[in-house]
Amino acid sequence: MKLLSTTKKVTVMAYYASYSIILIHLCTIFAAASLGNGLTRHKFSSILVFGDSTVDTGNNNYIETLAKGNHFPYGKDFPGHVPTGRFSNGKLVPDFIASMLNLKDTVPPFLQPNLSDEDLLTGVSFASGGSGFDDFTTALTAAIAMSQQIEYFKVYAARLKGIAGEHEAKQILRDSLVIVSAGTNDFLLNFYDISTRKLEFNIDEYQDFVLNRLQIFIKVV
Repeated sequence: MKLLSTTKKVTVMAYYASYSIILIHLCTIFAAASLGNGLTRHKFSSILVFGDSTVDTGNNNYIETLAKGNHFPYGKDFPGHVPTGRFSNGKLVPDFIASMLNLKDTVPPFLQPNLSDEDLLTGVSFASGGSGFDDFTTALTAAIAMSQQIEYFKVYAARLKGIAGEHEAKQILRDSLVIVSAGTNDFLLNFYDISTRKLEFNIDEYQDFVLNRLQIFIKVV
């Protein structure tokens, strides 16, 4: 798996972290592609997405949470001009990356009913608006915790094996592009807005705490 991580050691500018880093990676991809199409020489088999609302392509449509993107004005610039559950007026960064890599036009949410075999073979998003690396975050938002996203990934891997066979499924996962975009909600909700974690950590300590949770997440993936 090739991993794009969008969480780094943040400062009080944490609000912008997951947007800026994913955009930096996106610009790097386009730059690599323009310089002899270098990145796309590696044939990515699929795209797998984990994180929060920055990359949730509709999973929150299927869970009990107040964080929903399936209503106007969301989706007004999406193909068909309909809200899809994306927290955006149009496509999200994973959609653009998947399209650029000639995988698919958009990345479906894993919880979408009746996903086709082709949907699963070329990748899905496990992300959930309101999620974060800190368990306190999803306790507040009722989003899909990052740990639960890993469990959904395991279910996905089993379904992939059933479609493609064990050997081919392993190869697909090995050649997949993984995007992780999360961390903003941890700081906004737990440190600045409600300040739950300020009772335990100063900002440097909380940065280290979230980074440790990110490292654990990456090892599991």
